[in-house]
Amino acid sequence: MSSLWEQRAARNEALFREVNENIARLDKRLGTAYTAPAFICECANDSCTDHVPVDEETYRRVREHPRRFIILPDHLEGTVEKVVETHPGYLVVEKTGDAGDIAEQAS
Repeated sequence: MSSLWEQRAARNEALFREVNENIARLDKRLGTAYTAPAFICECANDSCTDHVPVDEETYRRVREHPRRFIILPDHLEGTVEKVVETHPGYLVVEKTGDAGDIAEQAS
């Protein structure tokens, strides 16, 4: 059984993912091809608003997996996620256990 913190963390991350989806939709609709989209870190910290340096193609690829999120390297929460990709400036993590189930249901 997951802790209340794990459940809250997974929900926060799903919320940040939803915000990023809206950013990507707006970027596509407005055609701001001259600047990279400013995606928000999808970490468990509900007050984090840090930007992650990731291109839209990578963001879309990560979105294909409902348990995966893009976070800044120092925002890793090893109790509910594992690193599946390491890039300059960001990590792709996959939620595990109950947190993964919650993330998948929220997508």
